Amino acid sequence: MAYGFASISLFIILAYFIASIYIEQNKYKLLVEARKSIEKKYHSVVEIKNIHLSLIEQFPNLSIQLDHIDVKGPMYGAHHQKLFTAKKVSLRIKPLPLLIGSIVFSKTKINNGQLFIYTDSLGKHNLDELKQKRKAENKSTFPMPENIELNEFNIIIKDDQKLKNFQFNIKKLQVLTNKTGEITELTIKKEMTVRSLTFNHLKGSFLKNQILKGKYTLQLNNKIQTLSVNNISLIIGSIPFNIQGIFDLKKDGQFKLNISTKSIPFDIAQLFLTKNINRVLKFITITKPLSIDATITGPLNGGEPHVIANWETKQTIIGTNQIQFTKADVKGSFNNQVKKEQTPSDSNSTILLTKLTGDWHSIPIKTTNIQLNNLTNPNLKGGFSSQFDLTKLNLPLNTENIIIKKGLGIININYEGPLNNILESNTKITGRLQIVNGEIYIKPIQKDIINTQAEINLNNNTVEIKNLTARTKDGSNINVTGVSTNSLSAIPNTPGKANIVLNIKSPYLDLNNFSTTLQHNFKKGKKPIKTTFSKIDHLLENETIHINLEAKSIKWQKLTTTNLKSSISLKTGIWELSSLSMNMGKGNIQLSSKIIYDKGVKTLFAKYNIIGVKADELLYGMGNFNLPGISYKNIRGILFIKGQLIGPINQQGGFNPNKIKAHLNFQLNQGALLNYPPLIKIQEHIFKKRKLDSLQFSNIQNEITIQNGNIHIPRMEIATSALNLFVGGDYGLNGKTNLHIQIPLNNITKRDQSKKMLNVSNKEKGGTSIFLSAISDETGHIKLKIDPNGARYKKEQIAQ
Repeated sequence: MAYGFASISLFIILAYFIASIYIEQNKYKLLVEARKSIEKKYHSVVEIKNIHLSLIEQFPNLSIQLDHIDVKGPMYGAHHQKLFTAKKVSLRIKPLPLLIGSIVFSKTKINNGQLFIYTDSLGKHNLDELKQKRKAENKSTFPMPENIELNEFNIIIKDDQKLKNFQFNIKKLQVLTNKTGEITELTIKKEMTVRSLTFNHLKGSFLKNQILKGKYTLQLNNKIQTLSVNNISLIIGSIPFNIQGIFDLKKDGQFKLNISTKSIPFDIAQLFLTKNINRVLKFITITKPLSIDATITGPLNGGEPHVIANWETKQTIIGTNQIQFTKADVKGSFNNQVKKEQTPSDSNSTILLTKLTGDWHSIPIKTTNIQLNNLTNPNLKGGFSSQFDLTKLNLPLNTENIIIKKGLGIININYEGPLNNILESNTKITGRLQIVNGEIYIKPIQKDIINTQAEINLNNNTVEIKNLTARTKDGSNINVTGVSTNSLSAIPNTPGKANIVLNIKSPYLDLNNFSTTLQHNFKKGKKPIKTTFSKIDHLLENETIHINLEAKSIKWQKLTTTNLKSSISLKTGIWELSSLSMNMGKGNIQLSSKIIYDKGVKTLFAKYNIIGVKADELLYGMGNFNLPGISYKNIRGILFIKGQLIGPINQQGGFNPNKIKAHLNFQLNQGALLNYPPLIKIQEHIFKKRKLDSLQFSNIQNEITIQNGNIHIPRMEIATSALNLFVGGDYGLNGKTNLHIQIPLNNITKRDQSKKMLNVSNKEKGGTSIFLSAISDETGHIKLKIDPNGARYKKEQIAQ
C-alpha cells in the first residue's frame, strides 16, 4: 500500500513538473491562444489577466487557471452589457496526455462569475450574431456542454421586449457529461437561489429568493434537440418536489413540466407565486400543508406559460377574516388559461374549490365548485349547504336576546361578487334557511317559541321570512311573514339602517306577561368581542322594526278580546303602537301609544278610545286598573271612554299610580252601582230603605283628570233609580280622598226617577240639599261627615 501511494505521489509530482515547465515556457503563447480560442468561439473581445498552473484548485488533478476573464460579447457596442465575466476559470488537465507533452482538458471550473443573456426592447439579442456565425461555420447552435462546475456564479436572462427577467445565483453547480450516441446525459448537482423568475415584470416573480437544491440527471437528445427531465427530486426552499418534463430546443420550441409535492405549508406556497396571485391569496387562510400537482407548459422563446395546478389538504382550517371552516377537507385547482382562445394571464385565471367539507362553529358544511375568477379583478362565485342541529347557531349568532334550544336547520348559501370593494351593485348573495321543529327562547318577551317551522330567504342584505309558524307553551299560535333590509350586513358599507317589517297573524294570542317582560331594554353594556354572523342584539337595540299584528282571539291579563289589529314600530329608544283596534263583546277598544326611553327612564304616552264596552268586563280584565275602592264587582253598564295618558313604566312593566298623568272623557250608559262603599256609608245615615247598595242609572258622563296619584272628578250628577245626587272632588289613589257629595232634599220623597235618569246635567243646581264630604283617614278608610263648604263648592263648580 505504501508502495502504491508513493507511486501515485511520484506520478503527480512528475506531471506537475512537466506541466509547470511547459506552461512557464509557453505562458504568453498560451494566454494569446486561450484568448483567440475564446474570441473565435464566442466572436467577442476577450481579456485574460493571468494564466498559471494550479495543483490545489482541482486536487488531486492538475489544472490551468485563468484569472479575471472578461468576455464582452458581440453586441457589447449596442447594449453595453458584458456577456461573461469570471474571477477565476480552472481547466482540469488530463494526466496521461500530459506525459507526452500534450494538454487535454477534462473539466471546467468557474468561480465568482456572471453570464448575462440580454434582449433589448427592439428584440435584438446579444447572442444573435454568435448564433448566426456558428451556423455559418456549420457548428451546432446548441453545442454539447462540457463537464463544468460553477461556484458563486450568477446567470441573468433578461428580455425587455417580452418583459422576462430570470436571475439565478448559483452557490454551487456541477454538470457531468456522458455521451452515448445521440444521447448526452447531464448529471447535475446544484445549490442555487432564484432571485427572479419573471415571465412578465408587471405581474411579479415566481419563486422569488427561493433556494433550490438537488442532484439529478437530464437527457439531451442531440438529434431531435430535446432536453428531458425524468422524475427528479429537487428541494425548493425547504420543500421536496418531484419534477419531470421535456424541453424542445428547436426554434419556437415548447416545454412541459410536471411539478408535485406531498406537503407544503400554504404560506410557503405563496412565496413561490407572483405578487398578483398573492394579492388574492392574502385574504385566505389554510393552516395545514397542501399536496400540489402542477403542469406548466409554454414556449421557450417567451410568453407566459400555461399553468394547471391541483391541490389538496385535509383536516385544516380554511377561510377568510369573515368566515372560517374547521376540520376541513379541501380539493382545488388553479388554471391561468380558462378561455383557450386567449393567452394565459391573471385575468384569464381561475381558482376552483372542487370540494370543501368542514365545520363552521360545529355546523357541518359541504360545498362544491367555488370559483375565484379573474385574478386581476377577483370575482368569487359559489356556495355551501348544510343540515345541522339548530342549537349550533347559538355561538355564531352571539346574542343574549335569542337562545335556540332545539331543532333542525337546513341552509343553502350562494355568493357571486368581488373579494373586495363589495357593493350592492356588484354583489349577489342568496340563501335559504329552513327550520324544522325548532324551539327558541326570546329574552325580550321571555317566551319559549316551540314547534317552529320556517322558510327564510336571503338576498344580499335583505332577509325575507317567507313563512314561519310557531306557538308558545301558553298556547299562542303565530304565523309570521316579513322582510328585513340591511340586517345581516352581508354586504358591508350598504347605505341605510336596518329596517324590519313583520306581519304576524294568530288565531289565538296570549299576551300575558308581554307587558311586563317586553323589555326593549336599550342597554348598551359591553360584550366580549366574538365573530358574529348577524347583528341580532344591535338590531333589537338600535334599528327599526315594524310589526303588523292580527289576531282573532287575544288574552291579556284577564281580558279577552277578538279581532285585534295593530301596527307596532320599534326604533332606537322608542316603541310606538299605532292603530290598535280590538273587539270586546259588542264593543271596541282603540289604542295608540308610544314608549320613549330617555336617560334611563321608559315613559308611556297613550291615547285610547273605548266604545260600548261592558264596564265590569273591562275592569275585571284590566285588574281594576289598580284603582282602590272600586272594582268590577261594583259597576255595571256600557262604557265609553276617550282620553290620553302619560306615565313612567317600572321594571315590572306596570305604572306607579302616583306618577300617572291622564285626562279622559267618559260616559257610562245603562249603568248600575253595586255595593259601592261611599253610597253604603250614606245609607248608614239616611235613605236607609232606598237600596243604595244596588242603584241603576241611565247614564253618567264627565271629564276626569289624574295627576300625582289623585283622580280629580268635576261635580257631576248621578241620577239613579233610588235618588239623584251630585258628586265631585278628589279621589286619592294614595289614600287622600276628599269627595263632595250633594244630596237634594227632594230625594226624601220617594218618586219615579226614570224621567230624571234620562235628563242628567252636571250644571243642575239640585235645589235645597244636604252637603256631605267623604274623607279618608290615616288608614285610608273613608268616613262621611257634614261638609260646611259644600254650598260654596257647588257654586264654584257650576260657575266653571
